[in-house]
Amino acid sequence: MGKQEFKLPYAGIEEMNGLAILYGEAGDFSVIISIENPVLIYSADPAAYRAFHHLLLNVIKILEEGYILQKQDVFAKKTFQVTSQSEPLQQKYDEHFAGRGYINHSSYLVLTRQVKRRAMYVYDKKALLDFISNVAKVSELLKGASVFSKVLSRGEIERYVSRMLAMDFSSEHFSLNNLKAGESEIGLGKKAIRCMSLVNIDSIDMPESIGPYLTVNDGKGLVEFPMDNLSFLSTVPGISSLVYNQLIEIPSQGITLSKLQLKRKRHSGVPDPANQMCVEDIDQLLVDVARENQLLVNAHYSIIVCSDATQLDTSCNFIEASLFGQGIIPSKNAYNQMELFRSCMPGNAVELKKYDWFLTTSDAALCLFYKERLMRDEPSKFLMRFTDRRGIPVGIDPADLPMDSGRITNRSKFVLGSSGTGKSFFMNSLLEQYMLYNYDVVIVDVGHSYSGLCSYFGGKYYTYTEGNPITMNPFLISEPEYNIEKKDFLKTLIGLLLKGADGNVSQIEDTVFSNVLSAYYSDFFLGEGDFELCFDSFYHYSVAKIEEIKRNEKISFDLDEYRYVLKKFCVGGEYGRLLNESADSSDFTERFIVYEIDSIKENRVLFPIVTLVIMDLVLQKMRHRSGQRKALIIEEAWKAIASPLMANYILYLYKTMRKFWGEPIVVTQELGDIVGNAVIKDSILASSDTICLLDQSKFRGNYDEVAKLLALNDVEQRKIFTINALDNKAGRGKFKEVYIKRGSTGEVYGVEVSIFQYLTFTTEKPEKTAVESYVSRYGSYPLGLEAFVADMKISCLVLPDFVKKVNSSITS
Repeated sequence: MGKQEFKLPYAGIEEMNGLAILYGEAGDFSVIISIENPVLIYSADPAAYRAFHHLLLNVIKILEEGYILQKQDVFAKKTFQVTSQSEPLQQKYDEHFAGRGYINHSSYLVLTRQVKRRAMYVYDKKALLDFISNVAKVSELLKGASVFSKVLSRGEIERYVSRMLAMDFSSEHFSLNNLKAGESEIGLGKKAIRCMSLVNIDSIDMPESIGPYLTVNDGKGLVEFPMDNLSFLSTVPGISSLVYNQLIEIPSQGITLSKLQLKRKRHSGVPDPANQMCVEDIDQLLVDVARENQLLVNAHYSIIVCSDATQLDTSCNFIEASLFGQGIIPSKNAYNQMELFRSCMPGNAVELKKYDWFLTTSDAALCLFYKERLMRDEPSKFLMRFTDRRGIPVGIDPADLPMDSGRITNRSKFVLGSSGTGKSFFMNSLLEQYMLYNYDVVIVDVGHSYSGLCSYFGGKYYTYTEGNPITMNPFLISEPEYNIEKKDFLKTLIGLLLKGADGNVSQIEDTVFSNVLSAYYSDFFLGEGDFELCFDSFYHYSVAKIEEIKRNEKISFDLDEYRYVLKKFCVGGEYGRLLNESADSSDFTERFIVYEIDSIKENRVLFPIVTLVIMDLVLQKMRHRSGQRKALIIEEAWKAIASPLMANYILYLYKTMRKFWGEPIVVTQELGDIVGNAVIKDSILASSDTICLLDQSKFRGNYDEVAKLLALNDVEQRKIFTINALDNKAGRGKFKEVYIKRGSTGEVYGVEVSIFQYLTFTTEKPEKTAVESYVSRYGSYPLGLEAFVADMKISCLVLPDFVKKVNSSITS
């Protein structure tokens, strides 16, 4: 066969009223609009699919007879590229994903105004102005529905057409190659292109009914789960690029209805089963048009697959099998490959022949329009990187962007995940990335979950022991710092010392504490008291003052109990150092501090007191560091303060942290901890607009109460129960998934990290010991990590075996 020049079907591009208009050879003209499909994949929301479906229906209604609506969804194979990171762990994170393949998706709407066929072209200014007006209306409609859209410029149209010819949507620089038409495919250098028409006009092998989305039940995580009818397009194996071409032509309604009536009459004249079925189909179509006020349209769908010639059959077989599973048998006619390929060019649907179109209603035609988008980085400068459901890093903003958009009203977070779900890894990953920004992080931990990260950042790690308790002096404040809120904190502390976390302070006792504190600080600031501010001086002052108040006011107050119970916190007492020795003043400028209080978690006296005083230290730190973001992470230690006595203080803590650019993060692992706990419900959950949930599958059978507490509707629950349940493990390292709900809606992300981060975050004692031995030997955490991983690779041992080898050398 001789060579032929591939002639582009375009006359040129003209700019008019700010629009770049693409002219076809016959005089038809088009505008190309880049859009972002509004339905996030795995969003689990049927309403979102219906809303976009309805939006596209309105687009068709804006257009008129003689228009073609073309939607093109482009899927291109890309590989993750390493970028230079300033922080070593983040550089290792990038390198972990280097070269990992993924599919990039983009979407375009093409609005085409046809001219009368077989007629000499005549310039029609009114038709052109009407077209420009309709384009503006469509743009406003998309904007009103919060759908991102951008009309392509001349240069962007030229690049898009060139990429379509090259079937290359991935390379920064690409070149055109010769096209060689074959019986079932088109050769393109070492690649091959196959054009698949979804509908065989002769048989119309389609399901009896179809909706805007498909309801999936896979027996695992997807239960009554809504997905796009062609969601599989983002997972086709072996492709280098794929274009899903969706076309709707709006014919003259009157002429089309007349033709249908005539066709019905012909079929009804010959009474046999086949003709009777045709009559019934036409009757049903006419009823739908009349009842639902729908438009009759001509539709066409084709999939253009480009891949390595050896992979083409694999890709196409996957597509055919996926379509067959939905009751769609694509056309086997392959002789018109070049014709189908040309008609896939933007704005060139006019080249399709009559046998390529089939008649249906606009509502039905739009059901096969692709509605989903893939997850991508959020538009923010404050990003935390996790992975999407495919295992590709994606940046999300957990605070600033949702605050600015009104999605959340505070930065506070609540994290729930049972043991083994990856809760510690998620928190370590989050905090590691917090440290990339201007964050001060304070952690109250029970279980040594953050020792590696603290060591990596050179932070301070306080462990409570009897010989070296965590100490601070909450009574030592300046006159400007003494206000109602500080006074309320000290009253709460005194009540806690006297009554315990589960006790109740009476109104008389509260008033007495208030009067004593006022007198204590008044005397000190006026220079009338010969004492230093600390618990010891307050204790002795208060005993004398309460005795005076009792005598003057004739009130009932158990002074003997007060004197006896609080005495153990005085100097020389059992806990004499706890509230009398000031904290290290350098803590106020330290960026990463961990208070590990695992050793006192069973001590009903110390546990709540130490936790409360640490939180007050955080509040002081916030005032000293007004230019810094702050995060207070309270692991299982929150149980120590979840009592009615502490409820008001918790509310004060949350309010104050919000005021000073801070965020409290409460982390727990037991479902029972949040069910029926009034403090959790009224103080912590009510003040936390961000909820982070790890695997909840073990609670699935009895989740109603938790869902109510966390304001999780059916849509959000469907997402939650896909955590770790998708078939998305191939080609990835170990990972766990987390659901992050910001405001009323959430998404599921993967927590997948490099071996360097894993070793920093690990809570396994043998692994921690082995890493710490290397850190000690090499003098710094980063150098120790590098040496550890290098030696492990040289040894050719898997991590557990290498850890055993290292630890055995330590003990020998």
